[in-house]
Amino acid sequence: MLNPTLRLIREHNRLYKCWMRLLWRLYGMQSPMVLMVHGFKPTQAECKSAFEMTAASFERLMQYLIDEGWHAMAYDELVQMIETRQWQPKHFYLSFDDIYDTVYTEAYPVLQRLNIPFTLFVTKALVDQPSFITMPHLKALAQNPLCTLGCHGLEHTRFRILSAEEMTRQCKEEKQWLESTFDKAVEIFAFPYGRIVEVSNANRRQIRKIGFSMAFSAIEGTFRAVWFTGKYFLPRVNVSETFVARFTQGKRLRYKDCEGR
Repeated sequence: MLNPTLRLIREHNRLYKCWMRLLWRLYGMQSPMVLMVHGFKPTQAECKSAFEMTAASFERLMQYLIDEGWHAMAYDELVQMIETRQWQPKHFYLSFDDIYDTVYTEAYPVLQRLNIPFTLFVTKALVDQPSFITMPHLKALAQNPLCTLGCHGLEHTRFRILSAEEMTRQCKEEKQWLESTFDKAVEIFAFPYGRIVEVSNANRRQIRKIGFSMAFSAIEGTFRAVWFTGKYFLPRVNVSETFVARFTQGKRLRYKDCEGR
């Protein structure tokens, strides 16, 4: 039986997603989106979760977006859109979480060919682990002008369970490591797991105090919902096989097509 506190947190998460679903329907599928991608599998049969997709589907999606007149935003364009609240239709911002090595081997050639800016939300503890990005590949990605680096937590921990001191360490140490290793400013953050169940209001306030300019959740929604989410829990759209199939066929995107769970 769940304790009362956890029940309240889960109910908060449910109500929050109800609001995001309503805003998704209100703003429409051509609103600016932040796309969230993880790793790739060789075949669709091997894609066991909504966080997995094939490299072929990723390439098809990227090509479709460009062919249909969508604009791939760079980081400075993203910041400007947030600050001015001048929402441009058919704009997208591409982000990768955790960073599997297939981001380098499968996605990177596509991004170079189509000249698509991208952000890597890196977790230091995952680098050089089996199936995750190797340090040589991460350095090659980071050196490309298309690439922006962001923090994803030193050890990919659920932040809600951490003390303020430990959360600060998880963020500051990784930020310092990224900036010193790759000689790039790191200004943005993505919460590991990224739901309200794993992220508290105190966590979001702490991210702001640490000095990040914005932070991303893993809750689905159009970017125009920033007035509701704030700059430190920005919504993203999870890219899955289902999302790619419907989007590239010109079908109306349902909110559940963008969910990661």
